[in-house]
Amino acid sequence: MKPLLFLLTAAALACATPALARGKATGEAVQHRAPSPARLAQQERMRGCNATARTQNLHGAPRKEFMRGCLRKH
Repeated sequence: MKPLLFLLTAAALACATPALARGKATGEAVQHRAPSPARLAQQERMRGCNATARTQNLHGAPRKEFMRGCLRKH
């Protein structure tokens, strides 16, 4: 019973591995979708708020509270 289970597991892995590695073996670049305008705006807000929090040297709960308020203002 154990050899049969082993063979079935090995066969499943052998079949699944090429499908999972598709694109990597041939050196193809993975295609990503361009971020939406809303996502870009959110990332820009995060960058600005993070920069401000860093200059104010905020850490822990005060930083979390500041970030929450900063992101809501924008």
